[in-house]
Amino acid sequence: MVVHLPAGRVVLAFVGLGLIAHAAFRAALVLVGEHYVHRGPLRQIIRRVINAFAFLFYLGMASTAGALAIGWNAHVPADRNAGPRHLSARILIAPLGRPLLIAIGVGILVAAVVQLVHAFGPNHVRERLRVEEMTERQCKTVLGVGRIAFAARATVLATFGYFVVRSAIDGVPGEARGPAGALHAVWELPHGDFLLAVVASGLIAFGAYGLLEARWRRLFGT
Repeated sequence: MVVHLPAGRVVLAFVGLGLIAHAAFRAALVLVGEHYVHRGPLRQIIRRVINAFAFLFYLGMASTAGALAIGWNAHVPADRNAGPRHLSARILIAPLGRPLLIAIGVGILVAAVVQLVHAFGPNHVRERLRVEEMTERQCKTVLGVGRIAFAARATVLATFGYFVVRSAIDGVPGEARGPAGALHAVWELPHGDFLLAVVASGLIAFGAYGLLEARWRRLFGT
């Protein structure tokens, strides 16, 4: 784990700061919208909701990275799925808990489908980029890397959502898995080593895509 590496806490501190910056960017998009993307009012509202969830997600990750950087929660449980399983158990015992957990799992699966659409369908990434400052080769590079990245993220989300839905249907919280457990499930498949290497390469591509998008991203209509 990063925290146990030499200078690991320093690395985590920088990661936390980066995540806070990205969370702040998502919060700004919630407030001002993405008017440079040519979509109807309903889709603009959907984009604000997505950015709001992204804000909460990255803020949570930043909090975790910050806590580890300063020494809190340094002893991480060996079971990487403990968190999702505990949360699934709490939802299942709540009123209408099973339908709620199914809805959460289906929502994750829908998000995976959306990622697949980005990967293999019409891609509107150019709407978010300052294409007037880019060469055609740069545009094609960003688009190609983005397709690989979205396909990898769709794989992780689909596996994650599948286990959440199965946990809800069977009423067994122990079947739920987090993202790390989802990757382990890919590894358990036939030819899992190869498949996991492909997914890992795609996730690395997602990091590269984020850097490329940061370089040419339109900011608040500019």
